[in-house]
Amino acid sequence: MYKPHPNQIDFLKLEKEHLTVLASAPCTEVFQAMSYVEPMSIREIALEVNRSTASVGEHIVKLLEVGLIVAVGTRKRRAREETLYAMKAADHRFDPVGQSEEATEACIKKFRCDLRQTDHMSAAAFHAIRKEPSLHDYVLIRSYAGYMSKDNVDKLRKAMEDIAKLFSELVETDPEVRENGEFTRVKISTVILPTKRESLKRLEN
Repeated sequence: MYKPHPNQIDFLKLEKEHLTVLASAPCTEVFQAMSYVEPMSIREIALEVNRSTASVGEHIVKLLEVGLIVAVGTRKRRAREETLYAMKAADHRFDPVGQSEEATEACIKKFRCDLRQTDHMSAAAFHAIRKEPSLHDYVLIRSYAGYMSKDNVDKLRKAMEDIAKLFSELVETDPEVRENGEFTRVKISTVILPTKRESLKRLEN
């Protein structure tokens, strides 16, 4: 079980300033490469997103300034000491009710950046599976649509939140253990949305 650092919190309500930073695709890419339970150095993040450490460092500064990530410690690497960063909150949420048009548009841009990262990961994974079929064991993609009551959506939301908690518990955070075993870095995304038709019906009324 991961023990949070003193400067980490359970929940962060995303405000306009957070979303404005995350509306940048490169910044979102850096943020999405990080996690709450696995502190990473700029060098490690740069390797993950295939960008220079200088570029990643610029985005780290922006994420720190708005409080989306925090420095949680250091790690000695050869003769140098690396600062380790992690997401500040285990859960980030944006409540669109009563928000300004600017905040809503920033949230839409941020969500599109999230989907773009998923698109890039799926394309890379499908090509890699042709070369290494065992990688398919780490892939699960499902999409469903159907009518649900509010109570049933609440049950589904709870189940998906439980999966997110389980994911955090199962993540291997010790670099030495990862080096001595077979580990593959994976990402999960959970989404529940009204269909486009349902949202358009509300806008027309």
